[in-house]
Amino acid sequence: MACGLAMAGIPATSWAEEPIPPGPQQPVVGERLGFHGRWFAIPVGHGSVEVKGIVEVEGRRAYQIELQGHTNEVLSAFYPIHDTLQTYLDVETLQPLRFEKDQREGRYRAHEVVTFDRAGQVAHYRSLLTQSTKDVELPEAFQDLVSALYWFRAQPLTPGRDLHVQLYTDEKIYDTRVVVQGPQPLELLKRGTFRCLVVEPKAAFKGVLIKRGRLWAYFTADAHRLPLLVQASTPWGHMSAVLDEASIPVSARTDAAGDPARP
Repeated sequence: MACGLAMAGIPATSWAEEPIPPGPQQPVVGERLGFHGRWFAIPVGHGSVEVKGIVEVEGRRAYQIELQGHTNEVLSAFYPIHDTLQTYLDVETLQPLRFEKDQREGRYRAHEVVTFDRAGQVAHYRSLLTQSTKDVELPEAFQDLVSALYWFRAQPLTPGRDLHVQLYTDEKIYDTRVVVQGPQPLELLKRGTFRCLVVEPKAAFKGVLIKRGRLWAYFTADAHRLPLLVQASTPWGHMSAVLDEASIPVSARTDAAGDPARP
């Protein structure tokens, strides 16, 4: 399996019967999740998502959360990617207050800021490169590309029961259905074996399903709710990202029997 991963040959029955505890209800300041990316079996880059701290935005206390993605030296020689996304998440409501994107992919550039007017239910978009602006009508509750990760980790989950979220991205709102399956064991080489939920988001715009490949994420079915593995089927082939060893707490490392995994 790509990324040096393999499904453990363990009966899934006992895993499926165990209850799924609640995930983290608030982002944890200082938490950093690092990933290594592969295209087929070839290392292509690295990324991270980190809760940087609590700052003030629009008069509200907000978690500052930053996501970065970078290609390695080999791929950068052909097609460099250096992306930074930031969301500012209201400490009380866990709704986004502001979203920033600095995107550099090949010759493509985008640098934008979106402020979310909660009272007026409008997103104010502004490009820092062209100074173009746009207003987008917002639903009462929504998430952006980064905050959606923390929204999902906080949700009560039942395998076979879908979740729904309104997702803001690219000046549009996508009605997104999140399919949750599992639990099942997943073995990460040099990390251990984990009881996981398999998640697949399916987005639709104005009722039309968006088909740009498929994406699956494996989250630990425990109180950490860690995104261990992300796999994507794209027009350019199979891509994946696996969580770094340093990002997995010792308490989350368990084998099939529930004992601490050996180093």
